[in-house]
Amino acid sequence: MMQVEGSIKKVTYHNPDNGFSVLRVQLIGDKETTTVTGYFPELHAGETIQMQGEWGYHPKYGNQFQCVKSELILPAAEEGLVIYLSSGLFPGIGPKTAERLVEKFKDKILQVLDETPEQLQGAVKGFTPTRIAKFLKVWNDMKESRETLLFLYSHQINGSVAKRLWMHYGTSTISTITENPYVLCEEVWGIGFIKADEIAQKVGIFKDHFTRLRAGLIYTLSHAAASEGHTFLPRHTLLEKALQALRADSTDTEFCERLMFSLDELLQDGSLKKYNQGVWLPLLYKAEQCIASFVKRRLTAREPTSNKKLIPALKEFEREQNLCYDPIQFEGICNALINPLCIITGGPGTGKTTMLRGIIHLAGLQKERTLLAAPTGRAARRMSELCGREALTIHRLLEIDPMTGRFTRDESALLEADFVIIDEFSMVDTWLAEALIKAIPPKARVLFIGDKDQLPSVGPGNILRELLACDKIPSVFLTHIFRQSGGSDIAEKANRINQGYMPAPLDGTHFHFHSFNTPEEAKELLKEILTKELRRKMEIDPLKDLQVLSPMRKGPLGIFELNRFLQKLSNPQPTGFSLLGTDWKINDRVMQLKNNYEKNIFNGDIGFIKQIQKDPQSLDIDFEGKLMKFEALELDQMNLAYACTIHKSQGSEYPAVIIVLDNSHYIMLQRNLIYTAITRAKGHVWILSAPGAFQTAVRNNRSVKRYTQLAQTISVEE
Repeated sequence: MMQVEGSIKKVTYHNPDNGFSVLRVQLIGDKETTTVTGYFPELHAGETIQMQGEWGYHPKYGNQFQCVKSELILPAAEEGLVIYLSSGLFPGIGPKTAERLVEKFKDKILQVLDETPEQLQGAVKGFTPTRIAKFLKVWNDMKESRETLLFLYSHQINGSVAKRLWMHYGTSTISTITENPYVLCEEVWGIGFIKADEIAQKVGIFKDHFTRLRAGLIYTLSHAAASEGHTFLPRHTLLEKALQALRADSTDTEFCERLMFSLDELLQDGSLKKYNQGVWLPLLYKAEQCIASFVKRRLTAREPTSNKKLIPALKEFEREQNLCYDPIQFEGICNALINPLCIITGGPGTGKTTMLRGIIHLAGLQKERTLLAAPTGRAARRMSELCGREALTIHRLLEIDPMTGRFTRDESALLEADFVIIDEFSMVDTWLAEALIKAIPPKARVLFIGDKDQLPSVGPGNILRELLACDKIPSVFLTHIFRQSGGSDIAEKANRINQGYMPAPLDGTHFHFHSFNTPEEAKELLKEILTKELRRKMEIDPLKDLQVLSPMRKGPLGIFELNRFLQKLSNPQPTGFSLLGTDWKINDRVMQLKNNYEKNIFNGDIGFIKQIQKDPQSLDIDFEGKLMKFEALELDQMNLAYACTIHKSQGSEYPAVIIVLDNSHYIMLQRNLIYTAITRAKGHVWILSAPGAFQTAVRNNRSVKRYTQLAQTISVEE
């Protein structure tokens, strides 16, 4: 590797997102300039740079110096110092002021600026305190940010990752990364263990260093919770998965011994928790125990009251609303009104909403303060529309603090309610369930409603199924499908799929099936449905009312590729700007991927781009009437939403749904996944399937078992 030094004459190109730059540099001893490529912070003409790298040849641009490591060098000669200080980089200082400063302090000017800037006061005519303050702020900011970015780039840590690190840690970036880069997993969104581990290798942390082994074990448990839904892992499973995460061989005896020793250390110092042969993250253990204690208190709180007074009122409600509850529904409504805790579960078309209307009516007659909530904004809006009552997201119900991300409502500031009803409870994970139950008053009754056969929560736990496994909890299981309005056959076919049978016939009044052989054929079918078939069957706006679903994010028919295709089809106007591999255009449909408490926008919320600013890059996005500005750096939390994963659609309902199933999705082709996707459709659903993909999904009921001990803990007698 060669080392060269020179003066920057021109910055030909600089990408502010990833730092990639093309420079024209006059190397020491050369009369002509040389092209230099590499990753740099923002640089300017007149600066001196020392670089390490190799010479290369580009077929179009000729010889180039390809830089892999660089360091800025401030000019030493007085003439160079004047040029640098007056280059326009620093506000408040022009050529004359720069000449006077260099004349005053000579070659000690840089030392003065860095160590004794107070000497500038009154040193030069016209260099007022205000101008000095502006100059020094930029001088110090540039010095610190450039040193940090150059350090990161020299370790091949570039692009948006480098910028995110600088924005999060500022001047402590270098010390943080060199001491323990694994803290990035916990503290910087978008940097997981794999990226942190790459950084660790680049700054010299050994493969078997205890810092790495401890981080690998904690990451393995965290990943198991976030990606696989486990609240704990058996010790042997944790060690096996940690070896995989650390890319180690199980036959390496010394490494395995160090890993086991690291696990024992984490258990001894309380970083991890051992309980019932399982290893837990302490906060997750505490959360599951908290939920179990809440349920036990509810089951022993008081005897259920009589339903004698409820029966006449409920029969009167039936007459008024022209309803006829079946015996299970009737009994379930009464159970919800007399028990401290009750659960209602059932698939689409089984009458959950009709029951809920009766429950809310009776609670109103009893003058109870009733709160309605659901896990997502779309689910809460749907609940509100169907019940004619305000329903909030659980986050809004608990009054999230946008600055801290913490809930205002908790055990010290309880909800003001006599009755709390939560819909789509299958989506609620252990973390959210703990936060919710902490805020519920001891005497308030609680009703959880959900479909046990849908996908479990994205986060850890399987709360609804675990509670339903406890026979002491009053629960209503709805199985009878009532005739749907408009003769829809979606609920009937979804129920048949849920039992493991293929719908017969496949095509129906509102359930439609098409097969394809190649991804190109699938896209042609999509186009046909969007442009012709959809308009024949229902009058809707495809941009707003249609949702395309796919099991996976990547691949030829994953949501990334489908979004590119659907964007060109639905919104073919010229590009606003391209960033992070996505073209962002006015009227694009987008989805928020992470809770943003400051903007009050949550994971899964859908918006539409209304305005685009190219310099600096930003978007104005309309989320259900709320117009919010998103800067370029915030767009890594955003996706196009013409297509989304089935997991992301959970809790939502759409007028029309198109589900794309390919054999490349094999690992995700499961019955509960396809059942969840089909039951998102309110009007029509189309299944587009590669040969055998749909049949595979219907047959496959082998959903991944989640390690959780909630039901077991509840059933243990104290």
